Amino acid sequence: MAVKSLQLFESYLPNAQNWAFRILNNLPDTDLNIAAFRYYNELFVTAKMKLLPLPDYVGLNLLEGRDGAKNFIDKIFKRISNRHKNELFFKYIAEWSRQNKIDLMHVHFANMGWQYLKLKQLTGLPYLVSFYGFDYESLPFQFPLWKKRYTELYDVADGFICEGPHGAELLQRQGCKADKIHVVHLGVETEKIPAVSRTKNQGELKLLQLANYSQKKGHIYALKAFIKALQNCPNMSLTFVGNELENVKSKLEEEIKRHHAEDKVHFIPFVEFSKLYQFFGEYHVFIHPSCYADNRDCEGGAPIVLLDAQCTGMPVISTTHCDIPEEVIHNKTGLLTPEKDVDALAASIATFYQMDNSTYQQFAGAARQHVLTAYDIKPCSEQLQKVYNHYT
Repeated sequence: MAVKSLQLFESYLPNAQNWAFRILNNLPDTDLNIAAFRYYNELFVTAKMKLLPLPDYVGLNLLEGRDGAKNFIDKIFKRISNRHKNELFFKYIAEWSRQNKIDLMHVHFANMGWQYLKLKQLTGLPYLVSFYGFDYESLPFQFPLWKKRYTELYDVADGFICEGPHGAELLQRQGCKADKIHVVHLGVETEKIPAVSRTKNQGELKLLQLANYSQKKGHIYALKAFIKALQNCPNMSLTFVGNELENVKSKLEEEIKRHHAEDKVHFIPFVEFSKLYQFFGEYHVFIHPSCYADNRDCEGGAPIVLLDAQCTGMPVISTTHCDIPEEVIHNKTGLLTPEKDVDALAASIATFYQMDNSTYQQFAGAARQHVLTAYDIKPCSEQLQKVYNHYT
């Protein structure tokens, strides 16, 4: 008998969180019901998913820090009003869950795990929370109040899901019991990702980084390493694809102008997902030097785009940040360096630049095979299914 789950989000679902859709949509024996404070992306709704109807008063303004108050008095009144509406919303969800015989609740991102925590008390249902990135360390680092909230969350919730061992270790360090933690990889739909044929001659290199512009993605280190390597590797290009999030792009543009590298570095704002893998075929190596941001934001696990790239047969230059060493095997599917180490990154770039096609094809073949073997979405979803079965 299928597990009847209620999947809880802030918003369902940003394009950048397509990995959540993929692992849920491939669950073999789970009915998917979804609740959020906002629905806005029909791309991630399939016939097997049921969206819980939202009352008129529900919206992002009910979330902590989203009330839009103009002054202190306004803030007090809005906080009282929002608290009342949240209580109504949670009672509504609890009653809907009872009527629809929900077996289990799974909340995505730890801040939402705390936001929805009242539902555990109202329903008594098994309550699981997935950590993904900023919620590991950045939230409690920036706002000490969240340390207390995490302690409550670790005590009340039944289980926690991480992408890999690094995330699991972080949760234990913060006080979560080890027997509540489950590691489930976020996989990719390998059957939909074609192997893209590339030829890379010695003395050439086309580098690509695809990520929204935020500090933890390490764009500035990719650029500085590229400029450093250009001194001895002139026949290269670097292309950035992404949307601005943290005023990172302007700093990149300043660095490019300072080194007169405008003809070597290119910016593309957006690539349609349907054309992504064909687009990947225009480049030799995917570079993604993730790192800790100043506010302790991190990947938590590892960027899924590293799997997408490797599955097409594109080797990766990245860092030993978080769980990336699980996704990218050093000296086999790519090259890894310590985070924020420009000299080491530049050496990795130079290695691929000087690499002949025979050696390059060994990296390319190993990259695709690694993803096919360890990160296909179906076994990953089956692992999540086992977690669900454990609690129901």
